[in-house]
Amino acid sequence: MHGRLVESVRTVASDRHKLIVLLGDFGSGKTALLKEVASDLDAVYVNLNLRLAERLLTTPRSQYDDGVASNQIIDELCDELTPDGRPLLVDNVELLFSPELGKINPVDTFMKASRQRPVVLALPARRQGAYAEYSAIGRDDAMLMSLEELTVLQMG
Repeated sequence: MHGRLVESVRTVASDRHKLIVLLGDFGSGKTALLKEVASDLDAVYVNLNLRLAERLLTTPRSQYDDGVASNQIIDELCDELTPDGRPLLVDNVELLFSPELGKINPVDTFMKASRQRPVVLALPARRQGAYAEYSAIGRDDAMLMSLEELTVLQMG
């Protein structure tokens, strides 16, 4: 999988949207893989839950519960972490599915960021046809995300 991911990042580097979705269940090895390929790609690894939580602690909830402020914070983080266009490896995104943040669609959010740099988005989700399914349908944090026209790699 290491070689496939490195090659995929290099392949999408010239695309308009440079987003790669890495799918896998919790504990499938997504984090280890991202950390392993970071040096090969001269990429920046980010634990999004940690970075986003740090920013949100100083922001009143009323300012981010619609998802707009959270998306702006994510855009700022991407620009801060890779202003030079190096690949960004995004891991631990579970916070984005929180109803308190407005249930942000990570694929849509990082599609925008992927115009400026290659982005590998690790999603703890299952593939359901042309969609990624996070959690279980019927739960508050459940979400279906379209994978159409995206580069998708699946762990396991």
